[in-house]
Amino acid sequence: MSGTVIYSDTNSDLTPSASNQATSAYFSRLMLTNAKYNNYFDRWAEPVDLPTNEGSTVIVRRYTHLAPAISALTESVPPAGKTPSLDDFSCTLAQYGDYIATSDFLRFTTKDEALNRWTTLLGEQEGYSIDMVKRNTADAGTNVIYSNGTARTDVVTPIDQNDLDRAIRTMIGAGAEMIMSGGGAMSAEGTRPSLPAYAMVVHPYAWYTIQNFSPGPGGFLYSNQYQGAAEGEMGRYKNLAIFVAADPSSLGGGARVRTGAGGSSTAVRNTSGTVDVYESMIFSKKGFNSVKLSGQSMKMFVKPVGSAGALDPLDQVGSVGWKVTTAQMRTNENWIMRIESGAEV
Repeated sequence: MSGTVIYSDTNSDLTPSASNQATSAYFSRLMLTNAKYNNYFDRWAEPVDLPTNEGSTVIVRRYTHLAPAISALTESVPPAGKTPSLDDFSCTLAQYGDYIATSDFLRFTTKDEALNRWTTLLGEQEGYSIDMVKRNTADAGTNVIYSNGTARTDVVTPIDQNDLDRAIRTMIGAGAEMIMSGGGAMSAEGTRPSLPAYAMVVHPYAWYTIQNFSPGPGGFLYSNQYQGAAEGEMGRYKNLAIFVAADPSSLGGGARVRTGAGGSSTAVRNTSGTVDVYESMIFSKKGFNSVKLSGQSMKMFVKPVGSAGALDPLDQVGSVGWKVTTAQMRTNENWIMRIESGAEV
């Protein structure tokens, strides 16, 4: 990468070096490691790779089922036949990114490993920013269950087992394919069998309620009670593998909370008497797609002081930042679902 720098752990030297590729590789690895943390919404998307120089709009298509052919044929009379029909889904690539400016003054006056720390911050920012972008498309679908009532403004009760059972029934009835495999019991380790499952991303306040559901293979199990739990999986309720997406810094990330969007009640978490609504997203295979531009989906940029040429005549300004090129789309409204509920106080 042109204009990259070598970073010294001992003296925070930000001066340019001929070994640009080594520096680029170092910072890129650091950034990706941080960006993976709790990236649950993109994790369950069906990946689509767009080759470079092939345009910015992606179209994926699905042929609809043909009507059943259950009438007996008439001798010597060919049937009318069928004309296949298909559904097209499209999305357009967009770019996201941010940076932190550096300066020659900082370089000469601080002992702090500023560039290293800022790269960590930017890596974390990239992770939760893109996760929010994916979430905001995933949770805009039409397939929704409310913990009570028929609209978000009716919601006044926490999530319960009936909500999860209805979600499982709806997804299976729509032919949605499960993402997670089941696991057998290991008597030597004291574990129980688990069922194949859809991935379910929940807020910590919903998790607080779910983990107190009826225990056992036909109910709730913690992830250490069965074989085959995925990374980050907290537990399973029947055909739902549960992942908790928190927003510890209140940045609007993780499982979405719609503050004061429900009905009127002070018996659950609320804002001035209006219930806060918590979303729990359920993913199956092939219901949600994430598009990445081949070889260009995520890039790290390190610009040393003075790299701007005449725009930085006194060699005062540099920067470190990231840029992502991506897109996403729901491709089957029946194969992705959310539950909207209140949360216990």
